[in-house]
Formats: sequence, C-alpha cells, structure tokens
Amino acid sequence: MKIVILIIILTLCYILWQRQELKKFKVTNYVVTSSKVKAPVKLLLVSDYHCHPYGEKNERLVEAAKREEPDLILVPGDMIVSAYTDRYQVALDFFRELSKIAPVYFSNGNHESRVELPESQYYETYLAYRGEVEKLGVRILNNQNESVEVNDNTLQIYGLEIPLDCYAKGKVVPLPKRYLEQVFDGEPEKGRFSILLAHNPMFCEDYAAWGADLIVSGHTHGGLIRIPHVGSIISPQFQFFPKYDAGQFQIDNSTAIVSKGLGTHTFHIRIFDRAELAAIHLRPPV
Repeated sequence: MKIVILIIILTLCYILWQRQELKKFKVTNYVVTSSKVKAPVKLLLVSDYHCHPYGEKNERLVEAAKREEPDLILVPGDMIVSAYTDRYQVALDFFRELSKIAPVYFSNGNHESRVELPESQYYETYLAYRGEVEKLGVRILNNQNESVEVNDNTLQIYGLEIPLDCYAKGKVVPLPKRYLEQVFDGEPEKGRFSILLAHNPMFCEDYAAWGADLIVSGHTHGGLIRIPHVGSIISPQFQFFPKYDAGQFQIDNSTAIVSKGLGTHTFHIRIFDRAELAAIHLRPPV
C-alpha cells in the first residue's frame, strides 16, 4: 500500500513539474566568428514554435525577443502544428510581433511542407495563413536565397526545404544526391557569409559539405528527454542518441546551431530539456 501511495505522489509531482516546465524557456547565446564577417551581427533563432504561447498573448516570449534587439530573425520551420488549423492564428500573431522587431526570414519545416501539398485536407487553410504571413513582410525562402546588407556585411541567406520522405520515422532516408547544389543552382557565393535555414539537423554534414558557413536547424526539440552531459535519448525520427540534437557543432568549416525549439506536439514533455530562444552573435576574428 505504501508503494502505491508513493507511486501516486511521484506521478502527481511529475505531472505538476511538466506542467510548469512547459511554461518556461531560456535565452541561449552562441558566438560564431568568421573572417567573412566585417562587423558584429546579432541573429535571433526561433524554431519549432508549434503555436505554443508563453503568457497571455505570448507576451513573455515577445518581450524576450525584443530585449535581444536582433538585426535579423531566422525561423527554420514548424511555426505551426499542421493539423491544428484553429491554432494557425497563434503563429500568425507571433510572426506579426517578430516582424516589428527585425526582418524575419523563414523556411518550411515538415509541418508546413505537409500542408503545402495540394492533396492535403488543410491546403486551402494553410495557403490563406501563408498569404497573411507574407503580407507581414516575412521573407519565405523555400529553396530560395536572398542577399541582405547588415552592419557593413553582405550576408547570403538560404532557406532549404527537403523532401518529406527525409523525415521518415524509424529509418534513414538520405537527401537526394547533390540536392542542395540542384535546388540552389550551385554552391554558396565564396566571398559572402552564408546562412542556411535547414529544419532537419540530421543532414548537417550534407549542409556543411555544400559549403554553408552557418547552419540553423530545429526539429529535434532537443530530444524532449535529455540525459545531463550526454544529450538526447531519441530523435523525432526514432534514432537513439542522435548526433546533432541541440547546441553548437563545428563541422569542418561550417558551424551548425540546433535549437531545442519553443513548443511541442504529440508528446508534450520536456525532461532536462528546457525550451529555448537562441541568440547568435556573428563576429569578425579578434
């Protein structure tokens, strides 16, 4: 009987802990140096929001983004949960606030790619939502790129959308051969600092081999369950101890930053895996 009571108490404590944990996020700072950067630039990485507000009208998250005073805001996908069309307005409202802070660059995650297919039952609803996002001035870069001048720097921003098959669960479906070269018509411009918005970090080594200076990703949600000093246990694609789960990685001449994201879906848990808003400081060499 005592064991049963103890189990009930522990279960209730766990439920209360998770209810509170899902209301919290942190701001994580990363520093990236490059000889291609002439003057400091501050980027804000917003990933995997999944229509998950923090506070009434998302005020805590919006205020945190404002305090960072970024030069650019990068959103590598999954602002929505594809099937929850009644929540698209929450994502649109967040986009509206972000667009007041700094220019916003977005590329699709798997949740957007899924409903952007004409055969999707949510296709028309998504198109209407996307149209409203574009009206806000958000630059949607799906296998497209743009040059932007920031603080005496010329940055080239690429937004990658990969085939949905590459998100398959329980197996690894590689990117098609030379996929990035094909969709971007070659490699990044050599003289400019290149930033690649790529939702799925599983293919970070492909992104680095293509030549991106900075890769920003999400998708993993940090693994949801993390072991301190070890990393995530399992990826959204059911890979155990994924290599690129969260944080900053150096891959040859490329830097990858994988966000733990801000929201959840399906499995609403975060164990030793607090949601994050990531500030990336681009700096010239000392």
